[in-house]
Amino acid sequence: MNRSLAASLLAATAVLPGLIAVEPALADTSISWQRCAEQPAAECGTIEVPVDWDVPSGPKTRLSVVRRPATDPAARAGTLFFNPGGPGGQAVLIVRDYPSETFSDDLRRRFDIVGIDPRGVGESGAVRCGLPVHDPAISQYPRTPAEYDRLVAHNRAVGESCLTGTGPLLRHIDTTSVARDFDAVRAALGETKVSFLGKSYGTMLGTEYARLFPGRVRTMALDGAVDHGMTSDRMVTDATVAVEDSFEQFASWCDRTAACALHGRDVGRVWDDLVARAERDPIPVKGGRPMTAEELRYVAYVFLTLSPEYAGGLATGVVQAEKGDAALFATMRGQALDDPASTAAYRSILCLDIDPQIRDHRDLRVRLNKIRKLSPHMKGTSEFWDMTTGCLGWPLAPTNPQRPVDVHGAPPILVVGNTHDPATPLRWARSLSAHIRDSGLLVYDGMGHTAYRRSACATEHIDRYLITGRLPAAGTTCRAA
Repeated sequence: MNRSLAASLLAATAVLPGLIAVEPALADTSISWQRCAEQPAAECGTIEVPVDWDVPSGPKTRLSVVRRPATDPAARAGTLFFNPGGPGGQAVLIVRDYPSETFSDDLRRRFDIVGIDPRGVGESGAVRCGLPVHDPAISQYPRTPAEYDRLVAHNRAVGESCLTGTGPLLRHIDTTSVARDFDAVRAALGETKVSFLGKSYGTMLGTEYARLFPGRVRTMALDGAVDHGMTSDRMVTDATVAVEDSFEQFASWCDRTAACALHGRDVGRVWDDLVARAERDPIPVKGGRPMTAEELRYVAYVFLTLSPEYAGGLATGVVQAEKGDAALFATMRGQALDDPASTAAYRSILCLDIDPQIRDHRDLRVRLNKIRKLSPHMKGTSEFWDMTTGCLGWPLAPTNPQRPVDVHGAPPILVVGNTHDPATPLRWARSLSAHIRDSGLLVYDGMGHTAYRRSACATEHIDRYLITGRLPAAGTTCRAA
């Protein structure tokens, strides 16, 4: 779900149980703003919120907040909260430093755009772990009980190192706590209602905010939707099919695109041969550690989330790896798998939000055999497999696991999905929309992860909705250019 901040920025520049009434505990808290040092058009501030929202008078944690005032105050429509996904995406950095790449002129003109780094992320008390989340020596596709035990022991050790490095906050970085933080920011801003644009994981956050605080929503667009009400098995199965479909879309793109470095070749066969070679001996990387087969597949997945804009890069990377140097793949690996800041937050947050629903190696093998049959080229690679296996043995039990989504009482919400999104399949958008009363669904018939700023048509519809509150007509589909 856009786990790498760098990948989120690349995507942006290429084109990132029942209702519970919860009152904010910090309605009288204010934010002291000052001009951001290197971005004077933006305002930077902080706000303190409880580490544990069930104990509002207890220890506090500090959130970093940035605001870009509407460029046309006379036409201002309100405040727009933004979350770029991840989890681990740094909204403060993006809103402060990359506004024109991330938001349309219309949104910047009509809204005060607010970025909040969620607790445990970026400038809001980032999670710190003493061990790397990703270890190429530990397989996420264990073939034997012994390999399964090694994976579980690794995850437990990583989680314990995160507890040591981060402290009590690590137990309270679930999405429900973050949604309550966002409402504290709303109250501190003096806003009765806010608009919200969430991408990828940001759709989980937006959905939870709307569930908890439906009356505080003015408009809300959820782009690259995740339905947190699904079982882990359903999430993994759907994601597996979506990644394989995106690989097939990439192969078709190469077939019809002369500029593709693999044009005129059997892309599936070339890829399968390269992965098989990496399984025998990791592919060398000039100046770095070799690339394992699992890493190769995961990095290819990241490229697919950035397609078609970076499809050429994926093809070039395959050709280079064929020739004995996976340096281009290694560059993306450094962003997606090896970056300690994004991977630590990603793993720690999702292990509180996702129950793997796996008891032992036998359960895992059943699921793995199922997805391998659905994924001849990508072999079951997906973010949701990564989070399923990555949370096995985690020392903290999920505090916000999957549960049926039921959002009602909010104004109409817009859910957006792509037909060929490898990270968040279109069927998730359809499912989520069905569980948000009076919501609308916008479909982008194209490749890549999320539609905003990738599709001019989708961007126009999302902007119009966020500004006016009017949903696109039922059945609206934006075609790829």
